[in-house]
Amino acid sequence: MKTVAWELCIALAAVAGVGAGYLLTESGTTVPYPSGVPEKIAALDPGPKTDLIRYGQELVEDTPRFIGKGAQNPGMAYGGNNLSCQNCHLNGGLKPFAAPFVSTAATFPMLVDNKVITLPDRINSCMTLGLNGKPLPEDSREMQALIAYLEFVGKDTPEGVRLPGSGLMPIAVPRDVPSARRGETVYAQHCLSCHGQDGQGAPRLPPEVGYYVPPLWGEDSFNGGAGMGQIAYAASYIRANMPIGVDHENPVLSVQDAWDVAAYMIVHPRPVAPARQPVAPMIIEELPIPAPPEAEAEVSGQELVPDLTAPPPPPRAP
Repeated sequence: MKTVAWELCIALAAVAGVGAGYLLTESGTTVPYPSGVPEKIAALDPGPKTDLIRYGQELVEDTPRFIGKGAQNPGMAYGGNNLSCQNCHLNGGLKPFAAPFVSTAATFPMLVDNKVITLPDRINSCMTLGLNGKPLPEDSREMQALIAYLEFVGKDTPEGVRLPGSGLMPIAVPRDVPSARRGETVYAQHCLSCHGQDGQGAPRLPPEVGYYVPPLWGEDSFNGGAGMGQIAYAASYIRANMPIGVDHENPVLSVQDAWDVAAYMIVHPRPVAPARQPVAPMIIEELPIPAPPEAEAEVSGQELVPDLTAPPPPPRAP
């Protein structure tokens, strides 16, 4: 029954986005995925707009130094941890299927559950969930810089269109119920060498703040409302991007391994989601999947993930 329930939960999650937001399409666009973005930014003519774009790039790549928990200016400590945006949005938000920024500006505002979600809303969703902090003021230089960077990265994307490689890579339903116990073995084989036995990653050396390798759980990780705290998002992201150096064209982990190690990651403790978390969906394939509307709401299927003390589920018959 658990296996059947799991499949139903995944199926429902996949179609839920049609009612929760508008369908973004990749079909029909001939716009190529952007390349050479850092070089293009470096070559921009001097001026206030260029300064804003470059500051946005710095904020994405070195978030904790400017607005993280360990910010140089304590009054700018909007983040509740010392993660960088690019700890999840890899390569400055440019890596395909690592939740890149290439089509972000073109797809907002977005209608979700009859509510208009703006680009600042989406950015502040990352601030309060991924960075476990507080929203940036919409009129702040930091918010305007992040928007300027996202707009530059996606300047060639047609409005309302996602370029191929945007969002997260499609992933099949797992053959067996995801098992944190099996995931522990996958973690030991493929993840431990970078993220560590305790999952706390590799911090930068003082006076720098942040991480060479981010923590996957614990007090300095993302909170329970973040996209990476939801098993479907995590499995999709992990398969396309992990271990480091992997890309979506040559995944190392099997589909089942990705689901299992995602289960292992999310059963560990982390900060609690805010009571009124913003609803800003991530996307797998073309369908936005809504975050739970309340912090206490269970994510579809997540309650079916066994913890490490439970015996592994029996394999399904072929």
